[in-house]
Amino acid sequence: MAETKQRPTRRTEPSKRGMRLDTLLAGGIAGGCARTITAPLDRVKILMQTQRITSGGAQDKYQGLWQSLVRVYKEDGFRSYWRGNGANCIRVVPYSATQFVTFDHCKTFVCDYFGQSAPTVPQRLVCGATAGMCASFVTHPLDVVRTRLAVQPELKGIVHSFSTLWGEGQVAALYKGLGPTLASLGPFVAVNFASYDTIKAYAFTHGVQQGPVSSLLMGAGAGIIAQTACYPLDTIRRRMQLKGQNYNNTLHAMKTIISKEGALGLYKGMSANTLKVIPNNAIRFMVFEHLKGSAWFKSSSIDRRRMRELRRKREWGQRWRAEHCGIPGGHVGGKQWCLVGEATV
Repeated sequence: MAETKQRPTRRTEPSKRGMRLDTLLAGGIAGGCARTITAPLDRVKILMQTQRITSGGAQDKYQGLWQSLVRVYKEDGFRSYWRGNGANCIRVVPYSATQFVTFDHCKTFVCDYFGQSAPTVPQRLVCGATAGMCASFVTHPLDVVRTRLAVQPELKGIVHSFSTLWGEGQVAALYKGLGPTLASLGPFVAVNFASYDTIKAYAFTHGVQQGPVSSLLMGAGAGIIAQTACYPLDTIRRRMQLKGQNYNNTLHAMKTIISKEGALGLYKGMSANTLKVIPNNAIRFMVFEHLKGSAWFKSSSIDRRRMRELRRKREWGQRWRAEHCGIPGGHVGGKQWCLVGEATV
């Protein structure tokens, strides 16, 4: 009886793989849309986080969100709000896609392994942390390039930034600040995805209907919870990605910032980040849920699964005919054999 129960799981395994391809695509599109819309706030946040180092210790130029937005516009023009957004989107699309598909895979694994219908909150946190660290490691070089483009006007583009970083220290320069990145984004993604998943499960069991508005609100709430808990590590990460050896390690960076700027120095740019995280997270989850539930994604997933099954049958049939009949054309006894398991013609 135990073996009989396991067989349907094996048979549906290709279907799960197909759905994860949809998750990968939907996650990438959602991340790119959300990041492009909120790019101006992201650039202002990075400028506020890194100005103490880039200005050589001079008085801060960017004092608040509105003042910073106006100053960037006056100094560099409207298009400068999206400076580095090309590198940003090249990073965010695979980053977001990897996050969603890894989180989905981890949840499926946990539920199958423990025989649960849904993961617990601690399990969701572990799945989210795993997704965040995997995505961060894969896309970290592009994150460093994005940071440099946002704060160093002398860099002319993505290729020039990569070549400059390679000249500074090759692979080590591209992965500069990876430690605080994993330390900040791992917990952030863990809290973000776990919060959204928990809020979603609670809301839907209490009569809330799934739709764009509910997805927007749940995504915004999850983003606020996550960024409030993890913002100080994000500030340290940004500063360690800058040119030069400003800090020895994450702990040294935290002590230095607190001693020179106070504890609030760890939260510089948080107002811009809050206004960025709310729409970014809300749009990302809303677009993801919409794409996953769309008829095109469902039909294309079914079509891909059917094509894979037909292709496997054809390949198996061709091998069987070659081994047993020695006739490449597949004619046996005057009859043509089509797919394995089908009637002869």
